[in-house]
Amino acid sequence: MKVREIPQGWLFTAIRILSLSALFFASMLAVDYYFVAHTFCEEGASCAVVAQSEFGQKYGIFLPTLGLLAYSFFFLTSFFFAKTRLKLMGQPLRTFWLPLAIICCALGAMLFVIVQAVEIHAFCWLCMGIDTSALIMVIPAVCLMMQNKKLLAACEASETDENAAVLDSSRTIFPPVLWCAIYLAVACGPIAYGTMEKPAPEQKDEAGGIIVPEYIQSFYVPGKINVVEISSFECPHCRQLHPELTKLLLTYGERVNFTRLTIPLRGHKEACIAYYCAEKQKKASEFAECQFEEPSTETGKILEYARECSINEDAFKACLTDPASLTAVNDILKNIQDTGFEGAPTIWIDQTKIVGYNQKLGMEPYQAALDKKAASVNDGTNVTRAAHIVTLIGMILGAICFVCGMIACISRKKDDGGKVSERAPEKQDDAEKKDDAGQA
Repeated sequence: MKVREIPQGWLFTAIRILSLSALFFASMLAVDYYFVAHTFCEEGASCAVVAQSEFGQKYGIFLPTLGLLAYSFFFLTSFFFAKTRLKLMGQPLRTFWLPLAIICCALGAMLFVIVQAVEIHAFCWLCMGIDTSALIMVIPAVCLMMQNKKLLAACEASETDENAAVLDSSRTIFPPVLWCAIYLAVACGPIAYGTMEKPAPEQKDEAGGIIVPEYIQSFYVPGKINVVEISSFECPHCRQLHPELTKLLLTYGERVNFTRLTIPLRGHKEACIAYYCAEKQKKASEFAECQFEEPSTETGKILEYARECSINEDAFKACLTDPASLTAVNDILKNIQDTGFEGAPTIWIDQTKIVGYNQKLGMEPYQAALDKKAASVNDGTNVTRAAHIVTLIGMILGAICFVCGMIACISRKKDDGGKVSERAPEKQDDAEKKDDAGQA
């Protein structure tokens, strides 16, 4: 088949598939650059080398955005270019200007490949995925350009010309609504996955050893200032620290993820079990306030505190006597001992461990640790969450478009079948006419 005989529907299908391929890699690159680093490229890998290079620091931040915009443009406008016969400056849009834009984009991709090879000496596989798709896209673009003005002139001169049939065969393998579903899945999928909340990674020191015990890390939430307190209601230092720490944490608002673990003094676990039961009814903070103000292990006093905190008394009593509650508290105590517990109060503020309460220093160590973590927390957490929600909505819309597209495909097949059956009698009539002419 000659180039000028290739149906343009095939060429536009190739452009769309390659645009989607580049868009998929650009979407993954956007996650690593703008939202959660090292999601698709491991730390220290060639992608990180490219990102941390002088070129990456100056211009790399724009690459994902350029990729998303450029290949979304090629994909979305291909639906318009596939149908239009408009010209700009005497040149047809679909067989000159669109291919020219693709070729210019491919030249930029080739330039970046050369930069990676000559200047950076490392290849980002995500960037290479984008660049390779752009370079291959030149093939259908050149084929469109070779279907030149002579072919268009012939089409304009005669709508029945065979060349016109080539240009008018712009229908691609999928209906537009199914293309839309694929586009949403490709553009939104990597971002929706990359911005979803994941368990906090193990925190390690420079030698590779874990400095935050795994049990403590199990309470950490990514993107938050994590504070884990190990204290006892009967401990005088814990009682002194409690109001000051509460006041300090309030200044950081919702950025703080706070967890309290209670331990008994002198082996009296009643208050710990009561706190565990109050926590099950989401009244832990209120119950802790009562215990820190006037600690008690007596059942009557504990029930009085429960009533003050609006705790369901029947459920609370059942929990206090349930053997499973004692088992749960014992498990907590064992896990605390396994962390290398030194004494109460012990406060973990992410990687910082503060044991005891020094009245002379006051809240200074806690303030410093909180400020250090607050400075390192990604300010774009809310943006990341918003991106996840938006792309998740995009995925849902894509699923709806996919169902509609499949229905459209089935309808298209039925229509094509009907047209074939209608043409069959016409061909038979033509054959009969030829036979009659031959006999004559």
